[in-house]
Amino acid sequence: MKKTRDNICRRTFLKVSSAALVSWPVIPFLSCGGKELIPNRIVRIHDPNATRPWDYSANAPWDHTVEPGDSNPGKTAERYYDYINEDVVAGMLDRGLRELTSARSAGEAWRMLLPDLQSSAKISVKMNMNNASYDENVTTNRMDQTMPLVNAVLDDLVNSLGIAEEQITLLDASRWFHPVIMKGRCRFRNVQWVDSTVTDPWDRNESVFFTRDQPTLDRNQRKGDFRMPKAYTQADHIINLCLMKNHGCGITGAMKNHFGSIPSPECLHEGLGDKSYLADLCNTPSIRNKVRINIADALFANWHNNVWAPRPWKTFSEESPNSLFLGTDPVALDSVMLDHITAEIQAQGDQAPEWVRECVTHNSFLEYAMTFHSLGIFEHKPYQRIDYRVVEA
Repeated sequence: MKKTRDNICRRTFLKVSSAALVSWPVIPFLSCGGKELIPNRIVRIHDPNATRPWDYSANAPWDHTVEPGDSNPGKTAERYYDYINEDVVAGMLDRGLRELTSARSAGEAWRMLLPDLQSSAKISVKMNMNNASYDENVTTNRMDQTMPLVNAVLDDLVNSLGIAEEQITLLDASRWFHPVIMKGRCRFRNVQWVDSTVTDPWDRNESVFFTRDQPTLDRNQRKGDFRMPKAYTQADHIINLCLMKNHGCGITGAMKNHFGSIPSPECLHEGLGDKSYLADLCNTPSIRNKVRINIADALFANWHNNVWAPRPWKTFSEESPNSLFLGTDPVALDSVMLDHITAEIQAQGDQAPEWVRECVTHNSFLEYAMTFHSLGIFEHKPYQRIDYRVVEA
């Protein structure tokens, strides 16, 4: 495998006071070779060729009635993730990394994003597998992370940065990876996988500390378990791969993606958009201090809900968004994607029921993440502090 090395970068910090809604949170700047990352920059890379046209109508009404179930074989055998062009996605990632960092190459960009990178570094890649079937004989169109973007990230880590496959962990610790459509499509056979089938994945020495709001009891009236996975606590760097979907908190994006990194996420769902849960979770040391970049896979996306198949969009140039969103600030990234979802719901008119419209209003966790934990910038369009850039690949 090809290995290249530049001078290792040092991390510097710009500390800015934060107070009230107009405040700037304390966010690290990374510098490398005289270049600095702009922490509030969010980049959307668009390429109309990222996906091939998929027959959305074949999956209407995009809910449980069309997906495989106990007595239902499913409406269609076609799967949306088979319509992704992997080579195009790799090019989008390359361009996105360079636009985010102003680096000359993706390799230089990664070295800016992964401070003090050593060849011995342990890197964890968090994915969203919330809708996994838990049955190797069943695949569905319920939207989860797909492998083209994962393979592109792994290719950079292994072939550009020289990280051994064995030192890279792919995880969604409380969920499940399908052996065919996930593990079987991974081009890097020696990476580690951590999901709900792994014995003892949790670290008793690090748990979420809840501030304003306390979790509810689980379905068995027990207190929840909010330990971090060992794949986080033992990692040197974390890469957060997320999705663009609506939810009860308005956005399943960078921040909520870490729900899969605790044993009892069900205890945090009630009123989660207006509670402190998500902000508190993302303030846990392993998440706050080790997540280097958030990359949202919005090749397909769902403006309606977080469970079922992707839906066609009206506010992008194609029915599929065909986009990747990149940023080091998880609050800013979620703010931008929330605005996209909100705009789409408005464009859908009567096709968006009242409860869907209501979801996007419950987003005060983003404000709390900014003002209480200083995790990033929260604002709506027109942006004054978020540097949002849309780039055609």
